[in-house]
Formats: sequence, C-alpha cells, structure tokens
Amino acid sequence: MADMTVADLPGILVVLSGPAGVGKTTVASRLLQRPGFVRSVSATTRPMRPGEVSGKDYHFVTREHFGRLLDQNELIEYAEVFGNFYGTPKQPLRDAIARREVMLLVIDVNGGRQVAEKKLDALLVFLAPPSKLELTRRLERRATESAEDQAKRLARAAEEVRAASEFYDAVVVNDELDACVAKVADVIHRRRLELRGRQERGETLYQGLGK
Repeated sequence: MADMTVADLPGILVVLSGPAGVGKTTVASRLLQRPGFVRSVSATTRPMRPGEVSGKDYHFVTREHFGRLLDQNELIEYAEVFGNFYGTPKQPLRDAIARREVMLLVIDVNGGRQVAEKKLDALLVFLAPPSKLELTRRLERRATESAEDQAKRLARAAEEVRAASEFYDAVVVNDELDACVAKVADVIHRRRLELRGRQERGETLYQGLGK
C-alpha cells in the first residue's frame, strides 16, 4: 500500500479552513504544486473585477443561473456575502474525482459545516495557529486592519476553533510551513487509502454528488 501511486488512489474533496492569518492560502498554494492537486473554483453572482478571469478566479454567473444550481442541488456549499452569492458547483468535483485528483476547497467553517452534512466522503482539515499570541503577530504583520478589526478576528478565530473540533476530521497546527504542508499531505494520503479500501470492499463513495 505504501508504494501505491497517486494514479491508483480515489479522487477526493479536501476542505481547508482556519482563522484569518493562519496561512490557508500559502498552504494551499504549496499543496497545489503537487501532482494531482487542483483548486476548486467558486461560482459567484458578483460582477467581474478588472484583471479577473472567468473560470480561473471565479465562475461568474447570473443570479438566475445560480438559482438554478441551488434548485437542482448542484452546489456543494454556498453563502450570501454583501448581497452577492458564492458557491461551489458539484460538476467540477465530479470531473476531478473521475480523474482521481485531489480538489482543494478553501472556505470558512460555515461552508465546511455544509460540506460535512453532505455524503461527499470529503476530508475536512482545519489549520490552527501555534498560539493566540502568534496569530496576533501574524495579523499585525499583515498591517491591513485596525486594532479593533484584529480583536474581532481573534474572537472569531476562537469560535472557529471550537466549531472545527465538532466536525472537522483533522486539526493541523501551522507552526512551520514545510512541516504543516507535509502533515496535511499525509492526512490526505491516508484518507485516500481509506477510500481505496472501501472501494475494494464494494462500498459506494460520493453518494451526495448524484449523477
């Protein structure tokens, strides 16, 4: 089993969440450099901004189209933000699983909760900071928010950690980047081995995807 290649393992949806400043984007970027890893591209009803590319940054759709995706149960998760809708379409995940790929979806814990409630055989990974002090330092280094906004971020981070303990499959501390990426990759590999074993026992995977 240890010598099994990536091409032999089932595809999987991996949700990556964590508080602001924990390094989700950086960890995801490093994982996406590995063979067989792809990024989930969300659909949104908001207007395209200068420099954005449809299909790369987002799938830009009309509210009517987004509504149809909802009505047809074709969204893995969705949210409304400042009057615009954002969601993760199911079809790209079906395609990724057919290609035996790992699809990374970086979302907040509310989106993660929606994924956990569906039968997608997804892996939910929560990135945690080494400490509250270190998270504070990282937010300060970003220098993009006021002290009041940083305090709100820290309070929300504590709430997210509590929520993640309820329904996330793994909590990985992002203390040192290389070690964190390696740990997340190992957790993903182990879950894919589990999925392979279930397939060999005749179990049906990804029932929540339909079609």
